[in-house]
Amino acid sequence: MWHTLILCSMLVSPAIGGSSEVATYEGTWLTTNRKLDGTMTCVVTDLGENQWRGKFSGVWEGASFSYTVRFSGPPQKLHGTAVIDGASYEWTGAMEKDRFWGTFGGNRYAGSFDLKLKSK
Repeated sequence: MWHTLILCSMLVSPAIGGSSEVATYEGTWLTTNRKLDGTMTCVVTDLGENQWRGKFSGVWEGASFSYTVRFSGPPQKLHGTAVIDGASYEWTGAMEKDRFWGTFGGNRYAGSFDLKLKSK
């Protein structure tokens, strides 16, 4: 009986003690102050307690980019800051079941991204 309870509690609460759910989104990002539009992938990891990690990657003008950003908030009202290539950025966004989108601004670029959940 105790073994069954312990096994069930482990299956019900996988987020305790670290990363849990991971989702991959793909789509476009657009800049409004300079033409730097492109495609992008973001792997989002739910760290628990409304804390998230996103690994954004893609190719722009033949050069690959990849950076990891931590952000927070409930999925409907996300926010974060990042320093990328020496430029500071703030962004807000939201995640739904099959979509992750947001707007960003900083001392170098401003724009938005709109990503769809990648099929497994």
